Amino acid sequence: MGEMPARMRRSLLGYMPVDSPIYRLHPATRLLFLLVVSAYPMLIRMPELNVLGSIFMLILYKVARVDLTIIKNYKMAFVNLFFVIAIAYTFFGGYRPEYRVLAELGPVKICWENLRWAIVVYIQLIFAILIMIFFLSTTRERDVVVGLRALKVPFVLSYMAGLALRSIGLSIIDFNTIREAEKARALDLDALPFSEKVKKFGMYIVPLVALAIRRSDEVSNALDSRGFSFSGLKTAGRTDYILSKYRLTVLDYLVLVLMALFFAGIVASQLMGWFRVEDSLLYRL
Repeated sequence: MGEMPARMRRSLLGYMPVDSPIYRLHPATRLLFLLVVSAYPMLIRMPELNVLGSIFMLILYKVARVDLTIIKNYKMAFVNLFFVIAIAYTFFGGYRPEYRVLAELGPVKICWENLRWAIVVYIQLIFAILIMIFFLSTTRERDVVVGLRALKVPFVLSYMAGLALRSIGLSIIDFNTIREAEKARALDLDALPFSEKVKKFGMYIVPLVALAIRRSDEVSNALDSRGFSFSGLKTAGRTDYILSKYRLTVLDYLVLVLMALFFAGIVASQLMGWFRVEDSLLYRL
């Protein structure tokens, strides 16, 4: 007898096992986790610490039973992001006499200082993207609404946030559909040279934007046909039935305390001038 497959639950970015440890936490706790951890790469610019943060997120992926192959789907996005940042900082990062010139392309001087900033920003963004992928992979629209309502966010804003995040998940599904359609037409992306892969990835933007606009129009018409109006929505006295199905546990309070201490440590490090980007190995080279 083979092993029975685990029951899966649909998330904003794919599917997750129902028995994943992440679902032991209240949706509000997971939402606060996103906000607190996202503050880390925004405030801490030291690349070594952001690399450690990325490693921590990969370990968290494993603990939460998130399929790590999902990151593989965004490898071209990571590559394109690096090229965009490198070009922006290398060609438009400015020049000072004390900068060390690595190469010259006509009037453009490629300096180590500009390239160094590109690396710092890229590592920050990689950490931030890993955080967002983790959140979208472990969260449903209902979890977002429940988390926001538990934090006393008005129902209108909670509903809009749920729709916005749902549109992200649908756009990713559209992207995979386009990729599958290309494979059905015998287009082997793995056989294409790297430059062609980058071009193909950029061409996906046009159909994705068109599909997003069409879907937003359909959702708007569906809400209008049901008499839904944000301006006439009354939140006072509204019974949150779904919210009543969730309760904060001891584990939630423990995680919230740890996140509060973590956030306080980040703020204190910035006030004390610790973990500056100037103290990194990139600046010592």
